[in-house]
Amino acid sequence: MKNRSQKFMESMQAYDDDQPELALRLMEECATEGDPAACFTTALWYRDGEGAPMNLERSAQWLARHEELAEQGNLEAQWDVGQNYRFGNLLPLDIERANYWLERAAEGGHGEAQHHLAWYYETGQYDYPIDPAAATRWYERAFEQEHPETLYMYAVRLFRDGQPTDEAIRLLRKAADKGLKQAEHVLRSSTH
Repeated sequence: MKNRSQKFMESMQAYDDDQPELALRLMEECATEGDPAACFTTALWYRDGEGAPMNLERSAQWLARHEELAEQGNLEAQWDVGQNYRFGNLLPLDIERANYWLERAAEGGHGEAQHHLAWYYETGQYDYPIDPAAATRWYERAFEQEHPETLYMYAVRLFRDGQPTDEAIRLLRKAADKGLKQAEHVLRSSTH
C-alpha cells in the first residue's frame, strides 16, 4: 500500500476512535486533494452513513472523482477502479471495464497490475486467453518493478531439489523486505 498522508492517517485514527464525523471530514479533505484511496473511502462512508447520514448522491460523486483520477493517469486509481469493477465493490461487477483499467495500470507501470495481468494470462481468468508469452512479458515487467509477489514467484522457481539457491534467497529477502509474509516464512524455514 502506498504511504498515506498524515491527514489520511488521522482520519483513520478518528474512525478507530469512534469519531465518525471527524473521520469523514478529514477523509473528504484527502479526497479533495486527489487521494484515490480517500475518494473510495469517502464514497463508502457516504454510502454506509458513516460520519453523516447516508447520501448515495455524495457517494456517487466520490466514485466519479475516483474514476476521473484514473482517467487522468493516476496508476493507483486505475488499479483501484479496475479492482472495484472486478469484484463489484461500490461499482457494478463489470469484467470488461475491470480489464480495461487493469491493462491501463499495467501499461503505466503499476507492479501489482502487471503481476495480476500476467497471472490472468497464465491461468486464463477473467476473459483473458491462456497466453504463456504474454504472461512471461508481464511477469518480467513486474519483476523489473520488484513487485514482491513476482520476486517470490521467481525465487521459488530457482529452488533446486527443494532447497533455495543463493539467488532464490536473495530474491526472497527482497520480497520479505517489501513486506511479503510468505517470503519471510520460506526464509525462516529454509535457512535454519
